[in-house]
Amino acid sequence: MCKLLLSCFMLTAMVSMAYAQLDVAKLAQAYKDFDMARNEGKGYSESPDSSSLGWGEGSIIQSYALMWEVTEDTYWLGQISRHFRNIMATATDPDGDGYLSWTTKAYSTAVAYAERLHNVSDAKIAPASQINRNGKAAATCSGHKYIIEFHSGPGAFRVRDWNTQAVLAEDVEYKDGAEIAQVVPFKFKISGETHQGDRFMVRTYVPAAVEYVVHQGMFIYPVALFIEAVKSTPALQDEFGKAADEFLAFIKKHVFEHNEQDWIEMGERGGAYREQALFTARDPNVILPHNQYGALGRAWIVLKDIEGAHPLMADRGEKMARYFHSYLELDEEKNAYKWHYMDWILYGEPKSSGYEDTSHAALTMSLAVVAARRGLVFTDEDMVRIANTWLKLMWNQDEADPKMAASVAGGEPHKAPALYNWWSDLSQWDRQIYDLALTCFLATDEQKQAASAPAMLHCAKRAGVQLKQ
Repeated sequence: MCKLLLSCFMLTAMVSMAYAQLDVAKLAQAYKDFDMARNEGKGYSESPDSSSLGWGEGSIIQSYALMWEVTEDTYWLGQISRHFRNIMATATDPDGDGYLSWTTKAYSTAVAYAERLHNVSDAKIAPASQINRNGKAAATCSGHKYIIEFHSGPGAFRVRDWNTQAVLAEDVEYKDGAEIAQVVPFKFKISGETHQGDRFMVRTYVPAAVEYVVHQGMFIYPVALFIEAVKSTPALQDEFGKAADEFLAFIKKHVFEHNEQDWIEMGERGGAYREQALFTARDPNVILPHNQYGALGRAWIVLKDIEGAHPLMADRGEKMARYFHSYLELDEEKNAYKWHYMDWILYGEPKSSGYEDTSHAALTMSLAVVAARRGLVFTDEDMVRIANTWLKLMWNQDEADPKMAASVAGGEPHKAPALYNWWSDLSQWDRQIYDLALTCFLATDEQKQAASAPAMLHCAKRAGVQLKQ
């Protein structure tokens, strides 16, 4: 009995010591200073590129939502409002469909199609189509048509840019299996016995500007939290009520209604968004990876009961949570979940990628966190299992230098620090996640502590830690 009391006393002392090391006011000011030094406090909110908005601005505006939850200081709501006004101002309607949105070419592909032109010979060009997924290389694609022609005889060919009529290569000696490298960034091969007058055409298509659900979700979700906070708190109405109504109306039309064209029902599994039907998109029309549809699904779960929200938001949020949940794999020994980066149906056949990497899985997992906190689809038992994904499959079991594995399936290498993206939110279901995150936080210098203050403070709040105000 005495040993038990002594252990409890030591644990209480350790916990109290940890509490004392997180001063909310001090860390909040440090983060304000850090934030204002980042493009004068504007972050990436003025960028017209959805990739910069999603992966750059998204984490910034999310940090304001975290700080609001921890401090209840309206300064952070003001930051969300200012940033989202900048983001709305960058939205455009390039395709003229009446919806404003944000696009990027960063992940688009270059595509080429090759064909024979009613030649005398049976020589062939291959491949008939190809996709270049390398962003930098794909950007060199001209979008032109090209002619490869054996104008003087079967032993040599030339390559012409049909759009400009410029000759790119002249009198190139032909050998069976000859490589054609002049149609940048593609390579083709001509094989077989050719004939004078044979021609082959290559059509190329430049990477298109694509709208990405995941980028939208990264900054729309924290704005949804802003709307929820304002709508549920009468004291915030005077200062932020008008902005909340304006933001909700914008999101309802230009994000929710716009994305309905890419919604797909998946029966008992639920549903999700698909890639746009643009053939220079990476995977046209395929069901999106879990992290991508889930990023926006979080916003619909938050907004589903808000007055003025679209009536289908509740349905879409629930179905996306259910879609992800349906693909969870239980490791019974560890009582932990694993999941793939992507699960989809291709021509009637189920397909799966490898297990999801740590970075993208943090975003996927946050869909479960948001759903569970609102009593939707995910139970506390589910969340304990996802916490066990962190603690029993991914953690290197080193309390002094806690690191996470490269994927939800675990294994080497362990590189990601314990305080990483949204993983720390799981402290609500297992206090050890907070302890490991704190160890990681305290091991860094003041600059890094300032940068990660929102995540650390939020982790502490979710763990039920009584912070120093």
